Amino acid sequence: MGRILQIQVRAWTYNEDDVPRAWPRLYALVWPGADAWSPVGGKRGVLELADALPDAAEFGGWPAPVRAALADGIRRVSALKKELEAALADWQPTRANEASDRLEDALAELERAVPAEQTSADSF
Repeated sequence: MGRILQIQVRAWTYNEDDVPRAWPRLYALVWPGADAWSPVGGKRGVLELADALPDAAEFGGWPAPVRAALADGIRRVSALKKELEAALADWQPTRANEASDRLEDALAELERAVPAEQTSADSF
């Protein structure tokens, strides 16, 4: 790195509108009423969804059966996010790309595990 120029290997969601299309049930569980209550400038990308899942499960008023059904998947998503971040920190873009694929796959599995009728705190 230079004194002024910073070199980064990072990951971000290019189009945040893709997140609710890819994982609509998870999105609704984590950010109910997102359109009405979104903070200005708040990001709602893949990494933010992975970050928010544990707290939403713990403090979001989810019914116990939903929390229990998603607990293992949420732990897996959190672990894969950490793996991705570690690869980025180690400047390992290939490893980071592989971790991002596994993270998205884990989110897709978790999405399938959400009961259709349990898509927001309002439906509890």
